[in-house]
Formats: sequence, structure tokens, C-alpha cells
Amino acid sequence: MEKDKIKIEGVMQLSEVIFNLEKLVGDMKSGRVVLAAGDESLALSPSVLVNVEMKASQKKEKEKFSLEISWKKHKEIGFAERDE
Repeated sequence: MEKDKIKIEGVMQLSEVIFNLEKLVGDMKSGRVVLAAGDESLALSPSVLVNVEMKASQKKEKEKFSLEISWKKHKEIGFAERDE
């Protein structure tokens, strides 16, 4: 299976990060998360159950927070599968 991947990284204003996180929340509620970078985009369909990993750390001059959300793809049930 081919692996599609989009990565967005760089320095942003905190207000832009907040906007993107709020959009992510809305997308998760609607059941379809779309991430775009330039002319590429990737649409994901979150499952009802997700794995969540949150990490936070502090050093003398730097603080860090990371969030990872993952899930297994759910299968669409087709007519042929239901009849079996």
C-alpha cells in the first residue's frame, strides 16, 4: 500500500497555531480531517476510537508540547460483504 504523507513545520504566530488547532477540532467533529501544504492535500477519516499521546517537557531555555493522534482505518461495508 502506498503511503501518503504531508508535513507542515516552521515558525508561526501563536494565534495561527490556535486557529489551526481550532480548525482541527472542527474537522475531527465532522469526521474528516484535511491537511494541505502548497498544492498537496491529504484527507483523513478519524475512527470513533483513537490513540492519543501527549508529551510536555521543559529545559532551561525551551519548552515543548507534542500531540499525536492515530487510529486504524475503518472498513466500509459493501453490499457484497453484507450478503456473505
